[in-house]
Amino acid sequence: MSFQLLITYLIVLFAFGYTMYHFINLFTKQKSSCGGGCSGCDFKRELNKRKISTKQLPKLKNLTYVKN
Repeated sequence: MSFQLLITYLIVLFAFGYTMYHFINLFTKQKSSCGGGCSGCDFKRELNKRKISTKQLPKLKNLTYVKN
């Protein structure tokens, strides 16, 4: 078996393993209720701890919104 063929088999095996790992993670239960992986929940928890409220600005009726 040549060196290049061995390297090719290792790359293909690694790619297959990487794909299977992410495929299995797709169907396993995530840690958070929203899917996990982001810092949004930590950010909201920190805002609540510091008693900072977020207020949405009301839309002004005289503005025109353009949808891209």
